[in-house]
Amino acid sequence: MIKRHWFEIILIIVVMSISVYAALSDAQNFSLRWFTRDDAYYYFKVAQNISEGHGSTFDGINKTNGYHPLWMLICIPIFSLARFDLVLPLRILLLVMSALQVSTAILLYRLLGKVFAPAVGAFAALFWVFSFDVLVNLYQQGLESGIAAFFVALLLYKLYEFEINYRANTITTKQIVSLGFIGALTIFSRLDLVFFVALAGLWIVFRAHPLRYFLPLDVTAAAASVFLAFLLRLTLPDYYNYSTVAITMAALALAIKIPLTFFFGLYDKHTLADFRAWMLRLFLSTSAGSALVGILMLAVPTASGFPRSVILLDFGFTLLFFGFPRLAYTLLRAKNETSSDKVNPLSELKQKWQAWMKDGFAYFGVAFGLLGIYMLWNKLAIGSFSPVSGQIKRWWGSFPSRVYGGATRSPFDFFGVNFQGEGLAWTPFTNALGNYVQRFSDRTAEIESYYWYALIGAFIVFFLFLFLNKEKSRTALINLSFIPIVCGSILQTLYYHSSGYSAFKEWYWITQRIGAVLLMSFVLGILLTLVRKIKHIQRTAWVIALLFGYFMGQTYWAGIKLTMQYNRWSADVPMMEIATLLEANTEPGSLIGFTGGGNVGYFIQDRAILNMDGLINSPEYFEHLQNGTAGEYLASLGLDYVLANPGILDRQPYDGQFNEYLTPTEIFYGGKQLLIYGSDK
Repeated sequence: MIKRHWFEIILIIVVMSISVYAALSDAQNFSLRWFTRDDAYYYFKVAQNISEGHGSTFDGINKTNGYHPLWMLICIPIFSLARFDLVLPLRILLLVMSALQVSTAILLYRLLGKVFAPAVGAFAALFWVFSFDVLVNLYQQGLESGIAAFFVALLLYKLYEFEINYRANTITTKQIVSLGFIGALTIFSRLDLVFFVALAGLWIVFRAHPLRYFLPLDVTAAAASVFLAFLLRLTLPDYYNYSTVAITMAALALAIKIPLTFFFGLYDKHTLADFRAWMLRLFLSTSAGSALVGILMLAVPTASGFPRSVILLDFGFTLLFFGFPRLAYTLLRAKNETSSDKVNPLSELKQKWQAWMKDGFAYFGVAFGLLGIYMLWNKLAIGSFSPVSGQIKRWWGSFPSRVYGGATRSPFDFFGVNFQGEGLAWTPFTNALGNYVQRFSDRTAEIESYYWYALIGAFIVFFLFLFLNKEKSRTALINLSFIPIVCGSILQTLYYHSSGYSAFKEWYWITQRIGAVLLMSFVLGILLTLVRKIKHIQRTAWVIALLFGYFMGQTYWAGIKLTMQYNRWSADVPMMEIATLLEANTEPGSLIGFTGGGNVGYFIQDRAILNMDGLINSPEYFEHLQNGTAGEYLASLGLDYVLANPGILDRQPYDGQFNEYLTPTEIFYGGKQLLIYGSDK
């Protein structure tokens, strides 16, 4: 057993030993150098309040659902210990995050080791545990991204097992239900993973049929072609004046083009085996679909005034995006693969719909049924079907002001392929490509143009790379469930940016980072197959992987020692200086408003922090913010103080609605001023 799993055992020992070292370091390291994001402390304080019987609340007054449920469930028992020591839960949480990190790495090791070779899996695992990018963006924040990455990797691994099993045995309903349950846990770990889970369901239900490959690709292509057409015609930020029209057109495109594609036989193996046949059918299907979508869009009253050239652009992109995967299928299909007899699409639907419905109900009934129950609980217990934090960020995105960042101004962010900032998702590929492009010009416009060319060039190179070993490329892409994870990633980013979403963060991009590791490993795996006949190549690959891990691990260990130091802080250094300041200048029992305040809310003693931006507040407070009556609402709650930049409170989204209740004091901290709250003060 030990011989078989020696790599996993060593990896666990090394990673967890480093984590224990960090977890036992000075207490101040956790608040000042490790868990530094407000968003994490929103979880911590709500979890503490739930464990102490106060309910799902940050401030002890307002009920909130501004979090992802599975991570909150894990945080509750951990932060029940906060009643004894505020730092103890943080020490435990660091170990939990490290355990999730190494567990995810082991799943990647097993998956890629079976698809390619153990050395390739080791390379991926070592990168995952020793990459500072992965650590900082997914684990060090103390957020849900750690458990989300684990369940994405687990679902991918189970999809691999399903793939191997269904080709050799009959699949039972119980097996599909178990995948649906893992899908539900994946959604609960981060709700926006619903796109990946949904496409994984199509991958399962339509196994052994071309629908499994083309339906996820076509759904993604139909949506992306509409948004790309609008962006090219309008550019950002002008696109957002027509975002509702674009979303309407994308919905129509999905409802019309997908069924037409099916009934034109473009999911039929016999048709796909004939290049001329499917090209003609694709042109006819796209022409009919684009014409029908265009006619309906012209008839929609709310779409008046949108650029008509978008319809033509969408037609061209649909041809390209629907055609290219079919071309790849034609070129990459096995030589000995025999095309089926020509089947009438309607007859096939009548023949198979019951089996598809049965499997679909087994998977989607569990995954999305549990999601529906959770949403219903949200509505009954909190007052909103979905987390209020997401609703508020979408509301912020509708403002022309950019206090909280506003909707994206970058087309690279829009499609999730940026090479910098919080839209950086497919690291290390996109940032490496972007850094390379930046060498050619210092002007932003030229860099963006060159980067588009570089992205297209990289895609073409990857496509050509597949032909180095067609058979292995084909089976590897299938066994890695590459289509669901890539298409799910694209749909997730379109979900955020198509209608405008403010303050999106780097830890949102879970499937993209795992997808990047799969892509990196795919390249290594294919290259390894080309030299597989060289003597001792597998041992050589292991040596290279372990050396890679050693040097990354040395850098990682040095970074941990530098961050989580021992005997750096004296005992009188406060965990949060601002919390100490407020304790000295407010009365015990005070309710203090913050436009953020997550970390202060956790560390402050004998006082409560009320979150004024609404991310971890109630749906009722959000309604008051929208209606301009939040000032009166907070006064009714007995708010005593506000610590904020008065200039920010005058701007959107607050628009001065608290001003009549504020009396300034002489207390300042970091650009913020302590203000007494209440009309009688």
